[in-house]
Amino acid sequence: MELFPDGAFVRLQSRARRTYVHADGDWAGVSLRPNGPVPPLNAVWRVEHLVWSDQGDTFVLLQNAAYGRYLSFSIQEAPPGHRGRRTTQLDRNEPHALSPSSPWMWRVQRLDPPDHGYVRLRYFGCDLRANGRHRTWKTCVTVDVNRGRRVSTMMQWTAHVVAASSVPPPLPASPQPQIGGCCGLLFWRRTGVHQHPPQTIRHVRASDEGDFDQNPHNWPSFVSYDHSVMNLRIQLGQLQDDWDGEMFGFTLCMRPGSHGRLTPLVTDLPRSLDPMDIVVFRTGSPAAAALVYAFCRGVR
Repeated sequence: MELFPDGAFVRLQSRARRTYVHADGDWAGVSLRPNGPVPPLNAVWRVEHLVWSDQGDTFVLLQNAAYGRYLSFSIQEAPPGHRGRRTTQLDRNEPHALSPSSPWMWRVQRLDPPDHGYVRLRYFGCDLRANGRHRTWKTCVTVDVNRGRRVSTMMQWTAHVVAASSVPPPLPASPQPQIGGCCGLLFWRRTGVHQHPPQTIRHVRASDEGDFDQNPHNWPSFVSYDHSVMNLRIQLGQLQDDWDGEMFGFTLCMRPGSHGRLTPLVTDLPRSLDPMDIVVFRTGSPAAAALVYAFCRGVR
């Protein structure tokens, strides 16, 4: 497991395609894309080890650093031109949260020399695979059976460790209205039509030590028509009894399911209709200070 340290941030690069596994902005799909000089946060995955006590096996969970959900196997067939079954992003919820057959439980298998710098990510008898060796526009990441004697290079991956930091990255700016147009609340006031579909935001305030009500059905909620994390931070700040007008007075974490690890929300929200659960921390509290962020600036 030295290539996937517990708690570390990694990027997964395909040996054959040389591109990286990304969580798509729809909060569901998983695809291969190149990285620019500064990799986007949705190309970074946080590692979590889970030891299954009955067998003593260590499984690896990969949680996206941008959107919080876990890289998972899906029973849906791959799109045309791709092999195997789809992969997807999932919350860690009951009833599969603590089962060795959970769709986010991966086994890491290191290849033998001279290919020992590469790994296979296995879900039972299948492998995480890239697509589009010759048709490069086929970019979905899937899970498939290796049919040859040798492991296909489309099923071989390099794990690049990304540095961790206790300092949050700068938040993306709120969208600005274009010349001759308008956006967000101003757009709605002028037209009566929302620019984005509604998304339910459930939220709960955590204590300075990090304790909060674990049942999201007890949390207050509102409907958001805005994907800006900056605007969401202001909205949730205004709902706190001790808000003093400071934009950065509170830190937000996304909770991906009843057993999901809290993920700091530092990028704009995914474009999805699925409800999002947010835990609100007071910035500077011990719980907020203990949060860990991926340090992507300057990574190549």
